[in-house]
Amino acid sequence: MPRRLAACLLAAATWPAVAADIVTVTLVGGGRVTAPLLRQNEEGVVVDLGFEVLQIPAKRVLDVRREADAAAPGAERESDRDIFRTGRLEAREVPELVKRFGDAVVLVRNPGGLGTGFIISRDGHLVTNYHVVEKNTRLQVTLFRRAAKGFEKVELRKVRIVALQPLRDLAILQLDAEEAKGRLPEPVVINDRDDLRVGDMVFAIGNPLGMERSVTQGIVSSTTRTIDQVRLIQTDAAINPGNSGGPIFNARGEVVAVACAGAAVFDGLAFGIPANELIDFLVHRDTYLYDESQPQNGVTYLPPPSRPTQPADGAKAVPRAP
Repeated sequence: MPRRLAACLLAAATWPAVAADIVTVTLVGGGRVTAPLLRQNEEGVVVDLGFEVLQIPAKRVLDVRREADAAAPGAERESDRDIFRTGRLEAREVPELVKRFGDAVVLVRNPGGLGTGFIISRDGHLVTNYHVVEKNTRLQVTLFRRAAKGFEKVELRKVRIVALQPLRDLAILQLDAEEAKGRLPEPVVINDRDDLRVGDMVFAIGNPLGMERSVTQGIVSSTTRTIDQVRLIQTDAAINPGNSGGPIFNARGEVVAVACAGAAVFDGLAFGIPANELIDFLVHRDTYLYDESQPQNGVTYLPPPSRPTQPADGAKAVPRAP
């Protein structure tokens, strides 16, 4: 062996190994891989499994967290912002997220149909679509509480309309604390980072066609779909009549959109209102406060119709006063 090559091999054998950061890579879908990090760039993540090197494409990576960060207290960050919460949660499996936030999803019923809503505050505020409550003042909300044998329904009829935004198809309602007896589920956490990407996994919880607490899963098809000059999130998660007003979650359990429409003819076409639009509505809700005397709220009160009375002697009919 040449002397120079032998010296190089000896130097390589005795060179101290550099300790790589131990990271936990959360994959789209909730799976995790914990291993030393070799490389991370816009193409993806490369980790050392000991017996082989694993390369994970960027489109499959949901989160990369170093061991020191994961061990630090407060890894999940939440903050109360008036009547709603925002934050960054830890990625988990979908069944675990459904168990944690599924109880916050409610059924909203009006005299002509039904939709979905979700609770955003401990004071009973909830969000739904404007078209779910449009031209209705008598609403009913159904909570689903965990019981020894599944779930029990709690019907609440004292529902107050707080604010309406017809252009963005959003509405804020509030439940009566006394009627709910103070037993409200944990509010959802809303994503305020606008970091949703095409290909990200999402799932929706709602009441399609009255089938309560249905969960559907898909991916983000587009984050910039524009319909009637309104930006929407497009997804292939199944959204049907009855899902309207329900939450669309990311793989961390953060609300990233409000379900608003699904295609009745084609499968795989569904849309949601982006979370940043929802936050803007919540922050500026005083601009859209509900007032039944104002026609822009979509509520119109008409006098009852009058019926003309026909005298027995054939004289001219005189309208009956309303």
